[in-house]
Amino acid sequence: MAIKWKSWTRQRAVKICCVMLIPVMGFVFLMSAYGISQVNLGRHGLGLIFTDLSDNDHFFDINMPQVFNHIDAVFSLRSEESIRNGEHIEWVRSNPWHPSWHDGSEEFFIYELQGVMNWHLGSMEVPASLLHEFHEGPHATRIEASAIESQLSRFRYSIGWLQDQGGLYYFVTNSEHTLSNLPHQSQNADFFRAQPVYIISEATRALQASTDTSRNLGNFRHAWLFTDELSVFFAFSQEAVDFQTAQLLGAQRQLGGHIAAMIGAVLLSLAALIILMIGAGRIYGDESGQVHFTALDRPWLDFSFVALILYLLAITHVSFGVGFIDTAIRHNNLLWITASLAVLSVFFTLPLTWWMLSFTKRCKVGKFWQHTLIYTLVKWLYDFARSLWAGYSLTARGLLIGGITFLAGMFLIAVSRQSFGGAVLLGLGFAGFAVFELLRCARKLYLVEQGAKAASEGDYDARIEVTGGELGSIATSINNISGGINSAVAERMKSERLKTELITNVSHDIRTPITSLVTYSDLLKTEGLGSERAPEYLDILIQKTARLKTLTDDLFEASKAASGNIKVELETLDLVDFIRQVLGEMDERISASGLDFRLNLPEHAPVLADGKLLWRVMENLCSNVFKYALAGSRVYVDVALDGQWYRLDIKNISEHPLNVEPSELTERFKRGDSARAGEGSGLGLSIAQSFVQSQGGVFELSIDGDLFKVSVHLRRS
Repeated sequence: MAIKWKSWTRQRAVKICCVMLIPVMGFVFLMSAYGISQVNLGRHGLGLIFTDLSDNDHFFDINMPQVFNHIDAVFSLRSEESIRNGEHIEWVRSNPWHPSWHDGSEEFFIYELQGVMNWHLGSMEVPASLLHEFHEGPHATRIEASAIESQLSRFRYSIGWLQDQGGLYYFVTNSEHTLSNLPHQSQNADFFRAQPVYIISEATRALQASTDTSRNLGNFRHAWLFTDELSVFFAFSQEAVDFQTAQLLGAQRQLGGHIAAMIGAVLLSLAALIILMIGAGRIYGDESGQVHFTALDRPWLDFSFVALILYLLAITHVSFGVGFIDTAIRHNNLLWITASLAVLSVFFTLPLTWWMLSFTKRCKVGKFWQHTLIYTLVKWLYDFARSLWAGYSLTARGLLIGGITFLAGMFLIAVSRQSFGGAVLLGLGFAGFAVFELLRCARKLYLVEQGAKAASEGDYDARIEVTGGELGSIATSINNISGGINSAVAERMKSERLKTELITNVSHDIRTPITSLVTYSDLLKTEGLGSERAPEYLDILIQKTARLKTLTDDLFEASKAASGNIKVELETLDLVDFIRQVLGEMDERISASGLDFRLNLPEHAPVLADGKLLWRVMENLCSNVFKYALAGSRVYVDVALDGQWYRLDIKNISEHPLNVEPSELTERFKRGDSARAGEGSGLGLSIAQSFVQSQGGVFELSIDGDLFKVSVHLRRS
């Protein structure tokens, strides 16, 4: 009991540890996600984990597009004064337009306000008669004012951005205007080429860059800033590149650690969940394989799933909708963040784990959908409708279905063709077909009913000639039942015959020695013990007494074997050594019989058997050989491995013709010599068969002409 208690405790401890591990790993997952949210990923996002920071391509890809946009804005818009004067916006007329809701008496035009950096700033529909007042109109004025404010905002933002970029150098010039943050002596291509990251576009020369990032260069090539009239120079210093790269490397390491922790948490949670799912519903020591349920498994799976989703949504709303977690994160209050995520992980993972384990138990039982609310409702409605339907006769059902089909056909035709006469004809056709099919099924059902009635009255030879469909399957089942009953009756008749033969044989075999005992006892009484034939009478009395004792013992053992009242103690023994020992003790009888025993045995043959019962089996089989084998013939004893069994074969040539079936030789009081002239009891093979079967083995007989073979299969140890 101590070992079982320890094993049960260990099993419970493993389950408790797995249940506790899941919320812990959920907490680790949430904390890692919080850690990722606090990492400055720049414009990379989570793609930073896959970014190669060993060269300057990443720096070029992220920073140069922004530099281009802001330089383009500042250089193109020039100054706030030029923006306020409207120098960078222009009304452009599009194609004439004739809206369908106008009467066509006047032509309308669409005017679009276009400008630098914002190509389409607004549009207006202008009739031809008001073109001279278009620019002075209030609506056009509002659009222009909004466009100017947008350009001013963009200009100021770009200037501020350029001023905040440490380590950025730029120089853009043409014949009219220059924009640069460098002294005059540094405004040359050599200075920019000396920097680690640069873009150079000199007038009349090809665009150059310090990296192989042709994608970004392709985006720049078609920009109007890179023209033959402009010289454009952008560059970042080594200090700026190193500073940003160092920041990204630190963020990359933090991001990798957090992602590894999240993946580890997910894998450990899945492992714990799999362990719990494997042991779900199992109780230590229960070898039946039955799945055990608790009160937590009673709710329907679909109902509990919907409730679980609503619960998780409510928890999410309370956690983030109310805002206390957001507030803690915003103020970087690590204590409240940790406590909140720990509680959140428990409230999230435990209900999910409960539902998954309950679902797993239902899957182990099979047909888990039967434990759903939808299935319960559908089944209830189906059973209710079926009970109502069963209350009508088959004829009423046919008429009802025919009427419904008729009305449906009329409705469909009336809707589709609006022809009442055609609807009636088609409805009648549908209804007639439905009634015909139902009557045909009714005929089949009548035949099945008559066949079942005949079988119930004892006529098992009557066959139901119905094929196809469910009724054909029922007819086949009834025919099979009738055939099975016929077989059972034949087997019962055979059993009764065997009982009669048993009584006859027992009476005959026991009466013979008893008659001899009575006869020779009377002779001794009459002639006296001093007569000359008294010793002969005494020998006969001793032989018949021994014969009667043998019959009584064999009958007793056969009775115990048939009732299964045998004590079996299986152990591992070597079948080869056992056979040699049995034959060694029977050496005198073997020599006296004149039979030639030929052995074909392996070196060892370990089997599971009861030594006492197996000894009696071998003794009976050898006795059978001594009694019925042809004098001077050979007897073969073979042992061979047959899968998980060891097979013992004993073969001999019978002295008498074997004109019986092998199965009959194991019947009680059955002998190979039909004249019953021998001294055997007829129970030897029957007892041997019962003893072999009680040891979990298989006993087989076969006859091939005069060759008699016994095979005993014993399980391999």
